[in-house]
Amino acid sequence: MAELIKPKKMAEKTQLIVTLGPSTNKEEDLVMLKDKGVDFVRVNMSHSSLEDVEYFMKLAKKIGIQFVVDTQGSQVRTGDLTTSIIELDENDEVKISVEGIIGTKEMFSLKPSFVAKQLQKGDLISVDFDTVTLLVTETSMINKGYILTKAITGGVLGKNKAILIDTASQRPIRLPTLTETDRQAIKLGLKYGVSHIAASFIRSGKAVDEVKTATQNTMKIISKIECFDALENLDEIIEKSDYLLIDRGDLSKEIPIEKIPFTQKIILHRAKQKNTGVFVATNLLETMIEKRKPTRAEVHDVLNTILDGATGLALAGETAIGKYPQACVNMINKLIRHAQLAVNIDEIKDKETIFVKTLEDSNYLLNLELSSSLVPPHGGRLIDRVAKQDFDCSSWPKVKIDEERQRDVEQIAIGAYSPLEGFMGKTDLQSVLDRMRLANGLPWPLPIYLDVSEEEAKTLKAGSDVALVDGLGQVIAILRLSEIYTISREEIAEKMYGSLDQSHPGVNRILKMNPILLGGKITLLKRGENESKEYELTPRQTRKLFEDRGWSKVVGFHTRNVIHRGHEFIQLSALKKTNCDGLFVHPIIGKKKKGDYHAKYILRSYELMSKEFYPKNKVVFGAFSSYSRYAGPREALFTALCRKNFGCSHFIVGRDHTGVGNYYHPKASHNIFDRFPDLGIIPVKFNHVFYSKKLGQHVHDEEDGQHKEEEKLTISGTEARQLFEKGLAPPEWFMRSQISQLILNALKNGEEVFVA
Repeated sequence: MAELIKPKKMAEKTQLIVTLGPSTNKEEDLVMLKDKGVDFVRVNMSHSSLEDVEYFMKLAKKIGIQFVVDTQGSQVRTGDLTTSIIELDENDEVKISVEGIIGTKEMFSLKPSFVAKQLQKGDLISVDFDTVTLLVTETSMINKGYILTKAITGGVLGKNKAILIDTASQRPIRLPTLTETDRQAIKLGLKYGVSHIAASFIRSGKAVDEVKTATQNTMKIISKIECFDALENLDEIIEKSDYLLIDRGDLSKEIPIEKIPFTQKIILHRAKQKNTGVFVATNLLETMIEKRKPTRAEVHDVLNTILDGATGLALAGETAIGKYPQACVNMINKLIRHAQLAVNIDEIKDKETIFVKTLEDSNYLLNLELSSSLVPPHGGRLIDRVAKQDFDCSSWPKVKIDEERQRDVEQIAIGAYSPLEGFMGKTDLQSVLDRMRLANGLPWPLPIYLDVSEEEAKTLKAGSDVALVDGLGQVIAILRLSEIYTISREEIAEKMYGSLDQSHPGVNRILKMNPILLGGKITLLKRGENESKEYELTPRQTRKLFEDRGWSKVVGFHTRNVIHRGHEFIQLSALKKTNCDGLFVHPIIGKKKKGDYHAKYILRSYELMSKEFYPKNKVVFGAFSSYSRYAGPREALFTALCRKNFGCSHFIVGRDHTGVGNYYHPKASHNIFDRFPDLGIIPVKFNHVFYSKKLGQHVHDEEDGQHKEEEKLTISGTEARQLFEKGLAPPEWFMRSQISQLILNALKNGEEVFVA
């Protein structure tokens, strides 16, 4: 057995970078580190002054150990605070200043402060690792020096903590590759003959070139891989760098933490093919900051990292602020020596190569869905049709689209309608009408179409690009026109609604549509603006929120009404019945029929519920920027599939879900789910809910056999509206008084609460 693990030859020594700080700031400390074979030392620029950097450069030069300039790079951090930490509860409001200030619980700033001016409504701001998440809710106060945010996940806000900004529109936050402090540190490095620079948050090959220029091509470039952009541009970064450094801490803020080990293997494998060395950092022996020995898991991690092919390792807090910095270096050296027993065994190398190839074949590096604990998006992939570049559409034919089509374009682009990538062609649309499936067999119940007049159609040609414009003539999207076709409007209405009655709002809409249909993939250039934009979380954002909260099972709720106690009963009952980790409340906010609530009052009611009544850390609230089709059972399937794309494993289906009038049987929306066992989301069915005078609580009719009709209290939404219009509040058992008062106050102020 001993012969099996005997190395064929000694491997090249694994190099070691040690971070200096309060625990290693004396000359004798560096002498000991050099004696232990440490190759490089560095200081963390994000937590050090230029005076500290110069002090350690001089000391390293005196001792004869190589120093690495470690830049701050293009990262956003929290600014200074009046206290070490600030605790924020869910739904707390906090301002972000556009100037650098000493922050409080009411207002804090970012570093660099100009980033605040780039934020938009709907952006998510995650602070550090597993702490607070803020939602940007208002930017109109920017001229007053701040923007407004709300904590949608409570937690701790610390000073100088890393920030991850998840923009709703997927636009990049513009940051310089090097900060002014970085440039000053480089000047010091040139002065003292420093030979290496670790460039933080390198996002592209162009950024590597910028660092080379700043160092006058005198320093070896260690490009730090710690953001998703770096993974997207990994090959060009490897090509232009002397070394890489995988910062697993910051990288785990941008990709799921469980993906870090395999991502590390892929990076090491790709870099090896180009003879580019790779250092690995973060949490190597973190336990030894406080204790004399590492955990078994840390030992296992370090040994596997070396066997993966790491050129070197980088210790951070273990040696900068830890209690046992020298013992930590001794331990890492012991593990390096132990790894030599197996590092050159060909069988291990061959297995590793085969394994990495399997990962690469599945696009593991860039596919964030592979490791998700949430239900997969419909069709297996979350569609992304948001433009990543600018387009000159000035010479293209233009098609004006209405508000509803604009919402469809946006929902297609952000993945809410996955697997659709554009407006349906004739084959898919016909298949949907006939069997509620796409042509490939995937369940899909509603046609998603773009209709134009015959005159417009004459100006268009299949195979060309078409600019889709809004009512103001602004280009919001591109249609790659693949098909121009017709289908009878009567056929669409009859098959979709089971009726040609023009008093049905859906039928009426179809019969008025233009006669020519356009099919093709779309690319979104610009998201629409409206007063509820901050609530319109994208599927990518909600999935990240659910994952960050540790949820795997989520129950979704669709509504077009202000919340009442029956809704509340159904929501919390479903949460308990399904053993789901959380509830996703997702009211629809697009165009509605006469008598429906205007969207802003629905949103206000749910915002009030989130602040005062829902159980903490159990509910995420967002707005669905689509519109009601009033298609009964077909639309029940559609609303479920959309919530599947947002990350829901379960979906509440109420009595007469998305129906209108008496066109559909009250249970039609329940029964249709039985025809689609391959839907991929589980319906949670509720029939009639009433309030029991006897029990003093709400009861689900199907689970009750004890009540007489006279013991049941119910009123309809229409009756509630009539009470409101008379200036009266519905009974407390029907709607919370705080919600009722919100509606009554709006009506008293002359606001239009209901669609006229």
